[in-house]
This record gives sequence, C-alpha cells and structure tokens, in this order.
Amino acid sequence: MVLDHIDANRLIRLAQDMVRIPSDNPPGNEREVAEFLAQYLGRAGLDVELREVAPGRPNVVARWGRVGSRPHLILNGHIDALPPGNGWTRDPYGGEIVNGRLYGRGSTDMKGPVASLIAAVEAVKQSGVKPRGSVTLTAVMDEEGRQEGTRRLVQEGVVGDFAIVAEPTEFLPVAAHKGDMYIEVVAHGREAHASTPQEGVNAIDHMADIIVELRGLADRLRERSHPLVGHPTLTVGTIDGGMLTPMVPGRCRITIDRRVLPNEIADEAVQQVREAVDRVRHRRPDVRADVRMEAFAPPMEINVKSPLVAVLRETTAQILGRDPGVHGWAATCDANLLVNEGKTPTLVFGPGSIAEQAHKPDESVSIDELTTAAKIYALTILRLVG
Repeated sequence: MVLDHIDANRLIRLAQDMVRIPSDNPPGNEREVAEFLAQYLGRAGLDVELREVAPGRPNVVARWGRVGSRPHLILNGHIDALPPGNGWTRDPYGGEIVNGRLYGRGSTDMKGPVASLIAAVEAVKQSGVKPRGSVTLTAVMDEEGRQEGTRRLVQEGVVGDFAIVAEPTEFLPVAAHKGDMYIEVVAHGREAHASTPQEGVNAIDHMADIIVELRGLADRLRERSHPLVGHPTLTVGTIDGGMLTPMVPGRCRITIDRRVLPNEIADEAVQQVREAVDRVRHRRPDVRADVRMEAFAPPMEINVKSPLVAVLRETTAQILGRDPGVHGWAATCDANLLVNEGKTPTLVFGPGSIAEQAHKPDESVSIDELTTAAKIYALTILRLVG
C-alpha cells in the first residue's frame, strides 16, 4: 500500500533541512534551498530542472510520469519566506523540534508543506504504481513578493488538469480565496511654519478626514458577502506625513489593503476609494488628494463540483475520519495564477494554520500534521493520476 512507503522520519528531516536554509523574501535569496531541493529530488529519481526567474532566484520543477500524459496534476508550493523579524525565542533557522512541533521561519508557510508534497510523490513512486497520468511538482520563488515564480511557470506552459497548492489551511479544502489590492492615497497641502498654521494647508488634517470616510466605506463593505470567503475588507495599513514637528505638513500618504471578492471588479474597488475622497472634497473643497492602485493579486474561485474537490474530500476523510467540506480563504496565494491564467482547477490545501502560525515569531508546525498531509496527498495522487 502506498501509505506504507511514507517515511515520516525522512519527511521531517527534509523539512528541518529546508528551514535551516534561509530564503528570506525580501531580498529574495531562494537559490540555496532550490539547489538543495533539486539535488534531493534528483536522488529520489525524479526528472528535475532549475529554471531561473531572476538572478539567483530559480524555480524547481520535478516530474513523475511521462511528459504530456494526462490527467496532469500540478503540486505547488513556495520556498521563499518572510524575514523572521523580532520577538523570536528560538533560532528562526534552527529547525528545532520541541513537543512535537517543528520551529523556524517557513516551517508552516510553507517549507513544511512542501516537504509533505515531496514525501507523497516519493511514496507513490516507490510503491511501484505505473501512472496513467503525470505529476509536476513545483517549488517556486517569490510567492511572498509579486508571485513571479508561479507566474513564470504558467507563462512557460506549466498548466494541468488539476492542481493543489499546499498552503496551510488546517486541512480544509479551499476552493475560493480573496484577492489582495494595495491602494495608495496621497494628500497634498502647503508647508508653513507651525507658529502660523493659517499660512499653510495641513495635509495630515485632510488625510484624517479621508481616513474617517474610509472607515465608513469599510463598514459598508460588510454588507456584501460571498458564500465561501465572506465579506470584503479595507484596512489602512501605513501612514506617513510631515517632515518636522514645527512645520505644517505639506504631504501625507497612506496605503490601503483591500481584500477583493471573487465576484468583485478590481476597478470598482479603486473607484470606491476615489469616491470616498470626493465626498471629503465636497465638504472641504481645499482637499487635494491622488488615488492609485499600487498592486493587485486577483481572487480565485473554482467550481465546487470539480472532480478534484470530490477526490480531495474523500482522501481527507479516509485519513482524518471526517469530511472536511469545502471552504474559502481570506488570504491570497499562487492558486489565483493557476486558476485565472493557467485555467487549471486548483485547490489550496495543507497542514498548519496561516492565521495562528504564519508570519509570526516562533512559527511552527506539528510534525504529525506534516505526515498526515503526506498521506492525504499520496492518496490524492493515486486517485487522480495513478
């Protein structure tokens, strides 16, 4: 049986080794961990390529089965991780195991889940199954940045009949996720000496009124809803204004994180912010402010009746003893590129919790969950392409 070929100790050692290789993004230094994985996968008997996307920043692409044979399943995970930041009580690159949990930056998001994908492919291959289809395992760069790794793969033609992105979803199959838009608002005033503020125009004062108006917009957005991902959100994430305390500030800038539903139109989300600024300007004609979209990672959604959904629910129930159902995600990941540009039905599914562990000090993942994930992935591979 394929599950007999899952080597839990080997899986955990692989996850530890990956955590111990820094691949912080920014600045983006995935080469060492990519080369490590390429060598590992080559020794496992897979056909492996390193495909450089930017200098020193390659994707890893490994294949099992005859190229071009279908069904074609893509297994996707990223090997970059956010810098550790402050507040850690353990070495973020130590790969320690304490009380059944692997600690370190990227342990949950998502070097641990990538190790589970690899262990699953190894197990299916070692079981002697002759695939009727094919599997492409992709360990990509820059998911935490501009998603250039998976974007490049899709542009190169890495598309399939099904895909699984192994982000930490607490073993809940995610068939839709929100998009993430960054919007910049800059208020323009006129500088003056703070002892004569009437001679200037205070850009921070104007921005304060804009922020209050945006708070009202955020409240109204809660009236919208999507059956899987809930309501859209708007959060003012940064603010910067003024040069010195004794000066009337002539400029103030904020950036907004706007989470977009699968059925929303991106341009309308930007227009809502412009209209909020216009309402302030109507009350205060001296307000001058510019609004622009800085970046946008689109939402994604697939048909919940896809065969992929049915199979993953069944294999998860086989291992966990319960039907996990179908869910949505407030976060954003590379599944949007596979679905929207690659036209590949994709589920996000993996061990660990993005809410509880990802992007935090002392990030960790249960080693039992990594093994459980490998079992579910292995059974899913068998059902889809075996």
